[in-house]
Amino acid sequence: MNADSPLYWGHIYVYEHCPQQFLWNWGWEGIDLGQGPGKPIKHTGPKGSRHNPVMGIVVGRAVEKFYNDQVYLSPARVTQILTDFVEKEWGRQTRREKNWIDYDRARMSAREMVADCKKGVEGFLVTMKKHRLLGNYAQAEVRMLGWLNKWVTIAGIADVVIRRDDTGITIIDGKNTVHKMKYTDADQLRWYALVFWREFGVMPDRLGFVWFKFPAGMKTTGPNGEEVVEEGIEWVPFDEGDLRGLAKRAIDARNAMRRKKFDPVPDPPQCKKCKFELMCPARKEQRERNADRRRPRNMKELKDEEGFSDFTL
Repeated sequence: MNADSPLYWGHIYVYEHCPQQFLWNWGWEGIDLGQGPGKPIKHTGPKGSRHNPVMGIVVGRAVEKFYNDQVYLSPARVTQILTDFVEKEWGRQTRREKNWIDYDRARMSAREMVADCKKGVEGFLVTMKKHRLLGNYAQAEVRMLGWLNKWVTIAGIADVVIRRDDTGITIIDGKNTVHKMKYTDADQLRWYALVFWREFGVMPDRLGFVWFKFPAGMKTTGPNGEEVVEEGIEWVPFDEGDLRGLAKRAIDARNAMRRKKFDPVPDPPQCKKCKFELMCPARKEQRERNADRRRPRNMKELKDEEGFSDFTL
């Protein structure tokens, strides 16, 4: 990347959490990480299983087909068309070298994962009907590009953009997670709204996460043991102030990148999600410091902290 590259939400999210992780992931013009100037660092850690991302990709591709191939024009066959597509797409994705899956770690067989993907697609169709997620315009994987000023370009790929006369413009993002908002950042959707606004001059009317595993009408148990009937979609509140705040964050991040501010910020929750964790000297030092703090300093502490019994005579 360089100072003229468009900024996506993933860039902002990673840079704000750890500038070094951003640098190692995407590289930066003029910085040589061992693969040549501007290139990202070579990952030398263990290969991670891609079972969760692959399942999300497969369901997402089925949703993309539903909209962009206008499968909804064949309502009697839509479920069959999309579940057949899941079988083929699973094969395509798992044949890719980068999509290696450790089935022991996943604790699911390939057949079970495909069935899970089909269930997610069926869940989407239920939610789509309930919330009428179709309109005069309905497209998936919509590429958007906008400008915050003459120095900062922003971009995004919205899962689905829908325009209806009654509800206006809706941007939705599909999630195949079982945790709902636990690992989901609402600013991702607000970012899409910002890019849409900067490209087309109007703000969307609605933003929502569609939960493939929690379709509309599904009964689940709430935090206090109460029965909950799922809506299938989580509407994300936003206003112009939210989008202007995101714009400022993007400008601040780009300015810091221009100054080549790529210091590591080791933070255990973020580091555990980073593929470079075992390669990172800053994270290694942090773990060693934490281990030193936990290590008893003398025999008395060992007795007090661990209930140690002295059997010496």
